[in-house]
Amino acid sequence: MSASQPRGVGRRLRVWIRRHVGVRWRLTAAAAVVVAATVAVGGVALVLLLGRSLEHAADVSASQRVQELVSILRRHGLHAAQQGLLAATGESTIAQIVNSDHRVVASSSPIAGEPPLTGQAVSAGGAVHEQLSALPVGDGAAYRVVSQGVRTRGRDFQVIAAQSLAAEESSVRTVSAVLIVGVPILALVAGGVTSVFVGRSLRPVESMRQQVSVITAQDLSRRVPVPEPADELGRLADTMNGMLERLQLAQETQQRFVADASHELRSPLAAIKANLQIADSHPGSVDWPETHATMTAETTRLEHIIADLLILAQADDSGLRLRLEDVDLDDLIQVERNRLRTTTRLEIGGTVAAVRSRSDRYRLSQVVRNLTDNAAAHARTRVDITLYRHAGSAVIEVTDDGLGVPDHDRDRIFERFVRLDDSRARSNGGTGLGLAIVREVVRAHRGAVEVIDNPAGGACFRVTLPL
Repeated sequence: MSASQPRGVGRRLRVWIRRHVGVRWRLTAAAAVVVAATVAVGGVALVLLLGRSLEHAADVSASQRVQELVSILRRHGLHAAQQGLLAATGESTIAQIVNSDHRVVASSSPIAGEPPLTGQAVSAGGAVHEQLSALPVGDGAAYRVVSQGVRTRGRDFQVIAAQSLAAEESSVRTVSAVLIVGVPILALVAGGVTSVFVGRSLRPVESMRQQVSVITAQDLSRRVPVPEPADELGRLADTMNGMLERLQLAQETQQRFVADASHELRSPLAAIKANLQIADSHPGSVDWPETHATMTAETTRLEHIIADLLILAQADDSGLRLRLEDVDLDDLIQVERNRLRTTTRLEIGGTVAAVRSRSDRYRLSQVVRNLTDNAAAHARTRVDITLYRHAGSAVIEVTDDGLGVPDHDRDRIFERFVRLDDSRARSNGGTGLGLAIVREVVRAHRGAVEVIDNPAGGACFRVTLPL
């Protein structure tokens, strides 16, 4: 098996778990594994520390017994030490005294007549600590053995004391058994508690899932329930409701746009169809020049609507693509001022400063054309077109002396197919898309367009473009 095969198996296993095991059970399993691993590591450390601690205690006990016997040897001699060993029948530490020939000359009662507990010879003043797996006597348990050499009254002796580790080994086995039984139980308890709490925490998520599952494109008015605490789930529910609200608004806007577009396209098509039917039914009585003029006007109107729709569709899809160049905005303004003077009877005013910007000439000419056409359609006697610099931006203002725009309609007027003046005839050429195109083009230039108060009365459309 190659090294990449185990990684591939592990990857497929993780994918399978993500697809088939829910979040609740993954968290439950993770909690159980973490608790089990933590307790297991802690238990192993506890057993090791406990074993070392008990071994150290046994070593200390054996060392103390050696020091007692060494003190007796030095003060009272070998006979007193022998009597002391024989009298100490209830002690857990066994001891021997070995002479220089490595022959036992005194020992505890349980090991009387036994050979030396250790084969190591220790010179006077030296000490050796060791652990033996078993002694010739006892229950077969390990022992901590301490040997110390001593010279007294011209003779060399070796005092040996051994402390059984049977009790210590029993304690370690008991703790190990408790851990072996307790770790799975703790893991199961931790997993169960985690499952309960995660289930309760995910209950609002399931409620949101059920609510979202019944929301369809035909009815986006429903909202997901918001949990009472203002926690992460509450913010998630608020976010989802905000998304649903935006989707509903976008759907309503799209439906209204389609309906309005259909209505706008139907009008010129109906006029063209009616003229064709009349010409077909009464070819001899048709005023052909008038029919030609009518059909040409409706065809032109249809062409304008389709061109405007294409511009807005491009803006919705990927944003308007601009062909940037240095543009003299005052030239664009002057062209529109001259056009209005020749095509209308309105008084054209305003001041124009020399301003150059990096922009799309064709798109900005659309902006100025749409704003001036809108102003001319609503003005009574006068339209003012003004261009000036302000705070590093170019500002274009188009004002008229008409009825103005109510405050509550100043945002809505830039929506598609919106006409605030229902009495305005479609024969004036309006499609209801001009101001929507103005907003999209200005946004593409990172600018802003707004309707502001006109002290002289009427409407004032202000466009701000960065220079």
